[in-house]
Amino acid sequence: MKTNSVKALFLAVLTAGMLTSCVGDDDTVLPNYKPVIFGEDFELNAVDNTLLALPGWLNYNELGSSRWTSQYYSSNNYAEYSSFNSGDAVNIGWLITPSITLGAHPNEKLLFQSAQSYVTNTANTLEVLISTDFDGTVANVTTAHWTPLSANFPTTTSTYFAFLKSGDVDLSSYSGPVHIAFRVKGSGTNTNLDGSYQIDNLRITY
Repeated sequence: MKTNSVKALFLAVLTAGMLTSCVGDDDTVLPNYKPVIFGEDFELNAVDNTLLALPGWLNYNELGSSRWTSQYYSSNNYAEYSSFNSGDAVNIGWLITPSITLGAHPNEKLLFQSAQSYVTNTANTLEVLISTDFDGTVANVTTAHWTPLSANFPTTTSTYFAFLKSGDVDLSSYSGPVHIAFRVKGSGTNTNLDGSYQIDNLRITY
């Protein structure tokens, strides 16, 4: 009898506690959810300071030997392009997404984060571009039509490795398959143009 009484008392107290601790629906605040059409955070199978190789992505050196690499710093993996010590007078490197189909949702937008390190000249540039006719092959990179997209980028005065938000890059005028590209221009022989750029947390949402 003593054991049963103790169990009954325990259950009564537990039930009362559960009832008084319940939160009403009106008291719950849900986060602002943004569905993701496409995303990449460069974390999967990342190995520090190695050539970046992601399924479906194209890592292409138009001029010079430098290509995008996987890097790890401050507990974060990201993609980086650097001309430093390349030995090339001109470096142009592309990192191009797989084909992404747009137009199924209203107000589609691109978001990403970018940073710089040791960029001291505005001619050492990072751009983001979009193409509707790129066929995914190396031979077509420079012959396809690429349109620059307007986004926030780090400047020569930005803190090194401090990732900045791109802002909402409007993609609502595009429909069908597209590719997004990040292109960096620099130099491995001109110390004014041998800085590095980093990108991370790429998302296309609506």
